[in-house]
Amino acid sequence: MIAPVFWAGLGVLCLLAQTWVFARWAADGNAHAYPSGGYDIPEPLRISTLALEIVVTVGILAAAVLLWRLSRTAGHVTLYTTLFTGYLLSFWTNPYSGTVYHAAGHNRYSLNVVSWGPYLPGWHGPFPQIESFILNASYPVSLIWAVIGVAVAGHLKQRRPSWTRARVAALTAVIIFVVDVPLETAYMRPGGWAYPRALSYLTLFEDDWYRIPLTSPFTMVLFVTMPVVLMYLYTKPGKEVWLLEGSLQLPPRARTPIRLLAGIGFINLSMMAFQWFMVMASLVSYQAGLPSWINLPNT
Repeated sequence: MIAPVFWAGLGVLCLLAQTWVFARWAADGNAHAYPSGGYDIPEPLRISTLALEIVVTVGILAAAVLLWRLSRTAGHVTLYTTLFTGYLLSFWTNPYSGTVYHAAGHNRYSLNVVSWGPYLPGWHGPFPQIESFILNASYPVSLIWAVIGVAVAGHLKQRRPSWTRARVAALTAVIIFVVDVPLETAYMRPGGWAYPRALSYLTLFEDDWYRIPLTSPFTMVLFVTMPVVLMYLYTKPGKEVWLLEGSLQLPPRARTPIRLLAGIGFINLSMMAFQWFMVMASLVSYQAGLPSWINLPNT
């Protein structure tokens, strides 16, 4: 029971930290959209941006309803509900990836607000003009990677029962690395976001705005997919994953908040590690070209 209580405590700290950040950000009058204009965006991308925003919004709401119903059926908050809650409340870490260099190119046509980056502890990067809805909504969408990873690992376990868990995990990581590229492309190409920096010889579509540095699928495997896959593979028969193990023995009133807070703490730590890995990667990358409708830092 120690693990879920520990992660729940971290979840409380994460909620307090983001409340502190957003309260200061809003108090300084930043809770508004960045002034529009000053860029050109092709008409097809205007349409696809709006369509992507609608699809993502509906998808997140549908996932929330589905996970709530699954939790009610199970009689307790399920693992995926726990993780989904964590992803919903981890987007506040997004500006950290741009602590040194501008690392996330936001679609200026998307719904947006002035960035809260300068209010994050330790942040001192180039000031991004906006934080877009369409990029920050990708955090709860990240649950898809974990779900696919567990499905792949489960299939491999069933088809190859003689394989060790380490071998199943290794092959799952390789498969998700490959799968990540079309998944990211499907979100990026309609106007989701762009990478302002590239890695020489390690970037797909290097000369186009929708380039994908290979650090991106690597981080999605390392910090999003594999922590959940490893929990799944190394869970003892008849037990829950270690993140939640023992929490069902807590008093009924404590179970739900502890399980939800554990997910918030775990995912926020994972996303923080994700952001700082991207910071390290930016140190060995170079500034790449971007169209005017992708947000650039003030200079």
